[in-house]
Amino acid sequence: MTSHAQNFINVLDNIKPYKHRFEIFSDWLILASATLYSWKKDKSVEEEYLQIAKLYSASELEQLTQLLIITVEAFEEKIYDFLGEVFTLGGLSNERNGQFFTPFHISQFMAEVGIGETNCEKGRVLRISDPCCGAGGLLIAIVLVLKERGINYQRDVFFVGTDIDHRCARMTFIQISLLAVPALIICGNTLTDEVFWQRETIGYHISKMDNRLRVEKVIDLMTNLDFQKEDENEE
Repeated sequence: MTSHAQNFINVLDNIKPYKHRFEIFSDWLILASATLYSWKKDKSVEEEYLQIAKLYSASELEQLTQLLIITVEAFEEKIYDFLGEVFTLGGLSNERNGQFFTPFHISQFMAEVGIGETNCEKGRVLRISDPCCGAGGLLIAIVLVLKERGINYQRDVFFVGTDIDHRCARMTFIQISLLAVPALIICGNTLTDEVFWQRETIGYHISKMDNRLRVEKVIDLMTNLDFQKEDENEE
């Protein structure tokens, strides 16, 4: 466990010593993800934040804020699946239900192989999706690969991460948000297409990804119509 991860666990255990760290961590995920989504001014998210915040004293809320600071500091030192490490090595995962996270070095290998020699087509958005994103380890690994290849992942790439576990979806949202990645994070069932909630990152907003995706949809529609006309003329 890295020093940042150990520091995170130490602060976590000190907030309410009589309460299990799993519960504190789950509450922190709600607070931190709501804070990083405050630009959206979503009333339901704000209400959820207030419901959790009122369970803690002012000093305890300061310690919960410190956990986000530690996460930022960890990313400043090295970009990797920090919360995945905390979740796994801190004994927060549900191993009895088969919840195991992929080690980050494996995610890096998968990202290298999966992306191959992919390059962004000029003017087009590169789309990346992980239907079972966990804490976002694979998406973070892909960010590093794209960065190495000179692809501007904060402008020309759109990420979608989905997980049925709300804790995992929130961890992904927090980490991907801190990297300013344009992304849509979904808490839902990939197999049934059921969506419990979804949130866009601040990177999605800053990059105006919504407009770009809309324009591409129109262009693709017009291109398909042109092809259909050509086929009709040939007949």
